[in-house]
Amino acid sequence: MANDIVLAVDLGGTNLRMAAVDRDGKVLSRARTETPKGRGSAGLLDAIANLAEECSAALQADQKVVGFGAGIPANIVNGPVRGLPNYSEIEGMDLKAELEAKFGVPVALENDATAAAIGENWLGASKDVRDSIMITLGTGVGGGIIINNEPLRGIDGTAGKIGHINVEPDGHPCKCGSRGCIEEYASATAIVRMARESGLDLSTALEVYEAAQLGDERASGVFQKVGRYLGITLGSLANALNPEMIIIGGGAAAAWDAFIGPLTTELHYRAFNEPADRVQIVRGTLGDDAGILGAARSVFLGQ
Repeated sequence: MANDIVLAVDLGGTNLRMAAVDRDGKVLSRARTETPKGRGSAGLLDAIANLAEECSAALQADQKVVGFGAGIPANIVNGPVRGLPNYSEIEGMDLKAELEAKFGVPVALENDATAAAIGENWLGASKDVRDSIMITLGTGVGGGIIINNEPLRGIDGTAGKIGHINVEPDGHPCKCGSRGCIEEYASATAIVRMARESGLDLSTALEVYEAAQLGDERASGVFQKVGRYLGITLGSLANALNPEMIIIGGGAAAAWDAFIGPLTTELHYRAFNEPADRVQIVRGTLGDDAGILGAARSVFLGQ
């Protein structure tokens, strides 16, 4: 038991990362590659197998892989995965069955943001917090909800789709098929789009943030919008769920100081006093490890 190891993978829109994790949440080895594009399910399985070989090679002889966890940007139900607007090429793939056949160990799948919420609740910012919400700002916007220390998955595996809460009824088209989702106003992709719409020729959210730090009013205006739209979203979540904590993670959370002011102002404008005053808005503390640790935790809890 003490030497039981889980291989956990986090499938992002840009990167595919894996780690070998023990029961205490210690990361023993890591590997990463670019998320394979245009190669379908076979390409993803090959990439995962290569990362697993790399991670396993660093383990000790007495350490045994007893399970495989995966955080993926999809609805999590038994059978084919559904709802992958940012990685549609594996839509309909029975990923759990495929991974179990390839690795010969039990597999636990989680929505990637739900996995991040589990990770932060296990070892990160929301440890010992009963009711929390995790929002991830990356290629898209993800969400994970913990109620009474248990992840909320929903009857169809779609709970936590915070990125597709509407903030502009006739807003920018979203890959999910709707318009005006918060994903279109607070993700790294959206930050770049809004910067270009304001006349800035920049290629990454980091470049937009750096421009804002240097005093560019157009870049600062982008993050004012990000904060306001996030505040609208979080205010609704505070009213609906009355959480103790909302954690913000993902790569775009690095621009925290550029959007937290307007976010907080808008949240208090939109929410009732009690939930607005109660909820703590904090940055995630586990960084890129949140989803990997959460996926590993789900495997260990299932054994």
